[in-house]
Amino acid sequence: MLKPNQNTLLTRTAPGTPMGDLFRRYWVPALLSEELPEPDCPPVRVKLLSESLIAFKDTEGRIGLIDEFCAHRGVSLYFGRNEECGLRCPYHGWKYDIHGH
Repeated sequence: MLKPNQNTLLTRTAPGTPMGDLFRRYWVPALLSEELPEPDCPPVRVKLLSESLIAFKDTEGRIGLIDEFCAHRGVSLYFGRNEECGLRCPYHGWKYDIHGH
């Protein structure tokens, strides 16, 4: 049986934690390709290693996995429009490509 501090060490995966840093060194499956069936389809929410992310397929069929919240006002990009090779924020219209730029 693990002690509480050992259990915490092994189960916390947020950024900056020992296990979070370890898992981020390896590929981690996030979702099935069928969940993003076609270019410009609606985005999908993904919770991975204690982070809220958004997966989307752009106009050219490339898959992006970026932070769920807009850097400008913190609005969820889940409600954004997937158009012209990017995901557009519903609040002020900032557009993010598959790399998060």
